[in-house]
Amino acid sequence: MNFMENIQLKRNTLTKNEAKACDMICEDLKLVQHCSIQELSEKIGITKTTIMRFTQKMGYSGYSEFKYAVINYVNSSENIRNTEEDRITYAENIYADTIRLIHHTCGDSEMKKLAEKIIKAKNVYLAGMINSEISALQMYYSLLMFGIRATVLNSSEAVKSVDLCVGKDDLIILYSVSGKSVIVKPLADLKEASGCEVVLITSGNVSTAADEVITLPSLSVPRGSLLEIVPVYSVFNAILVDYISQQKTANIPRN
Repeated sequence: MNFMENIQLKRNTLTKNEAKACDMICEDLKLVQHCSIQELSEKIGITKTTIMRFTQKMGYSGYSEFKYAVINYVNSSENIRNTEEDRITYAENIYADTIRLIHHTCGDSEMKKLAEKIIKAKNVYLAGMINSEISALQMYYSLLMFGIRATVLNSSEAVKSVDLCVGKDDLIILYSVSGKSVIVKPLADLKEASGCEVVLITSGNVSTAADEVITLPSLSVPRGSLLEIVPVYSVFNAILVDYISQQKTANIPRN
């Protein structure tokens, strides 16, 4: 059952106002793609409470999860039809829509907190394999600009090789799109042995190896597409580096 079929099936469970919200939202799903719940409420003249009740009756935990479903549905229907006609526009839309969701799952407070942890850590270890290694390397070179000591761990063997070096004052940032990388188990062992903190950056399942999890939106592409999630993680890294820069600047003593 796809997104619209689910809505049509459950529409008769809605109150009059919820049904009105349903009809106005379904008339232009792109409004949901680009609007917060407050902005959507103002544009369609329906209260936030009514919109929230509607999304919950459709089976979603709230507006953010409903918004993900809308974007996935639009990407897998409208954009797929245009894939052969204009692949550049298709890719632009996929990436732009996904990047616009970052602030829904990773807010200002979370970014400030992670930036502070990176700055205060004695050593920062950036773990990631295959495509996730690209994200780890990007952050590695960014941290070097601030004089922050960092090491890239790109395999289980690399994790095991630093088991005598990592201490409780160190920070490990694990990039794993699925959250199920084979590097997770050795990192869990390293965390238990050293007492260090592990932050997971993922678009998938939560890892038990992590003290904190930051979930990034996933890329909704048709089967067979070679578009990768890496650019979304690159944008996240760029935002995080900006937060680090702001905190480093704020901590510089003024004469």
